[in-house]
Amino acid sequence: MKSEHVLLEKVLRFGHHEAIAVTVGGTGEPHAAAMGVRLMEDDLVIRPYINTKTYRNIRAGSAVSLAFTHNALVFCDVVMRPLRLRFKRGRRESTFVLDADVDLYVEALPKRIVLENRRALVFMSTIDVYEGVREYFSYSRANSMLIEALVYFTKLRARRFVDSSLDEEAREWLSALKYSISIVKKLGSGELIECAESMCKELRSWGTIVEP
Repeated sequence: MKSEHVLLEKVLRFGHHEAIAVTVGGTGEPHAAAMGVRLMEDDLVIRPYINTKTYRNIRAGSAVSLAFTHNALVFCDVVMRPLRLRFKRGRRESTFVLDADVDLYVEALPKRIVLENRRALVFMSTIDVYEGVREYFSYSRANSMLIEALVYFTKLRARRFVDSSLDEEAREWLSALKYSISIVKKLGSGELIECAESMCKELRSWGTIVEP
């Protein structure tokens, strides 16, 4: 476990990182969600909204697997095209992992939950760490900004199910989302732009206009 912790310290050394969390519901069906994660001493910490399936599954006793990837299209499938997702068994029988272009997998067990307003701090113990199928591609602003756009989009989507009005924080998210999408449309490939357009379409269905 010492070598695994050293690896996590290296991978998660920049503070808050984006990942994909996979939990399992009561029927045994896996569920994936984009999720921020931090390493705090010996614990992995995620902060799901309390109105989400991720939180409900964890409260019901689900283990958690985390998938780390630089590929924005994997995040897009999780957030915008969940029917495309494929899962496979993790190293623990009760755990599912995302079957995609993933750099690193982490399997973890929640051990403590602290509620804070609309979200929960979930502290987890690391059970296993192992490599996935590593992808090699050069840094792309469009790829990075699409992940950024998806992060703000999921925040707005979660907030919308609680309160349809936009407070100051949500307006800041929307502003960041609009800028991120503008960079994707300016610099991105067709498949990245397609994902950005799907976000714009859903936002318009809420009555929110992204394009000027």
